[in-house]
Amino acid sequence: MGRFGEPALWILGALGREPLGLIGLFDAVIAIHGSIGPGTLLGALARLEQHRLVTRVSDSGSSMYRVTSHTTEMDR
Repeated sequence: MGRFGEPALWILGALGREPLGLIGLFDAVIAIHGSIGPGTLLGALARLEQHRLVTRVSDSGSSMYRVTSHTTEMDR
């Protein structure tokens, strides 16, 4: 993840507990780190989606984000 590693880790830490919408995610990351700009959060979130580490799910019309669950051969 290079220079964007820390915001990605904050997001993964926040989503490790439960799926969150953007506002909840923003608040959770602020609680972990103290401050983060919306551009940094959205950029890191987009990269996590691109790497398939985070998935966007729709629940009653609103988007929520969760950590992607990966199935291994042993799980099947």
